[in-house]
Amino acid sequence: MVSVDPDSPVPVFEQLREQIERLIRAGELRPGAHLPPIRHLATDLGLARGTVNRVYELLARDGWVRSAGRHGTVVQTPPDPGAGASELPDAADRLALVARQLGLDDAAAHAALDAALGRLPRG
Repeated sequence: MVSVDPDSPVPVFEQLREQIERLIRAGELRPGAHLPPIRHLATDLGLARGTVNRVYELLARDGWVRSAGRHGTVVQTPPDPGAGASELPDAADRLALVARQLGLDDAAAHAALDAALGRLPRG
């Protein structure tokens, strides 16, 4: 379902949060679906439980999931789709930072983004 790259300049908790959010946005994780228990996902990914717990807390704060106590963490109806537009500048800043950390020039960064967008289905 998800994976993390410990060698990435993006922190693992952010990699995980972004992947789960994308799965919900894409409808691959539907409202009512249960996320894996924290301890299981942490073990599967080789992460500390606190890292996965932090991800679940951030997703809950942003309205993607809710804690159902002993019944785990449940996917909610995604927040207003228009709300994502306000997050785009922050996402672009993170992408630019990673491009610079990798030593890419502007043309290479633009080409990588164009290629990534080309691999995605049009929404």
